Amino acid sequence: MKKILLASLLLSFNFLTFCQNKKTSVIKAPPAEKADSTKLPAYLKTRDLPMIKILVDVTTTNGKQDTTWFTNANLPYNRPIIVIYFSPECGHCQHELKELEKNMDSLKDAFFVFISRFPIDSIKSFEKKYNTSIYPNMVFGKEATYFIPVFYDIKFTPFMAIYDRKKQFVKSYDQGTVMRELIQLVSTLTAENEVEKKSKKKHTTM
Repeated sequence: MKKILLASLLLSFNFLTFCQNKKTSVIKAPPAEKADSTKLPAYLKTRDLPMIKILVDVTTTNGKQDTTWFTNANLPYNRPIIVIYFSPECGHCQHELKELEKNMDSLKDAFFVFISRFPIDSIKSFEKKYNTSIYPNMVFGKEATYFIPVFYDIKFTPFMAIYDRKKQFVKSYDQGTVMRELIQLVSTLTAENEVEKKSKKKHTTM
């Protein structure tokens, strides 16, 4: 009788062990899928500022209005660059510009490049309406190709991409941003630049 009872206990233990092992193997988590980098928009595959080529309205030395090309070579050195893709007819774009103008004292260290696919005359009217000529750190122009919206995979306007003084990508906003956050970001980038300049000056004088 004891032998029968012992044998039954051993069989029960082996069965439970088999069930536990089987359960463990069944619920094993599948390996995580790798992110497909080929599906990322171009601006997230490289941190470099893309090639910019826009037609801008300028005032010549004799006071006449003319147009010329503005490219990366015309961008200021050692300042954060903010690329904004906009439409002169977009209500959100108009609101964003008004907010930028209200906070320009806090954003004066950044340089803004406004790019649109609209005709240059529409862009000129937009500039005139908001009196943007008083801001030396703003430029508005028409892109002759469709490179910028494809590069950033733009679906809404205003689209905003921020680059540091070395023209390396920092952050983007699909539909504009809260001024408080933009001011903080520009302030941080500017402060980093000042720290680096002081550090270089210190090493030079040593």
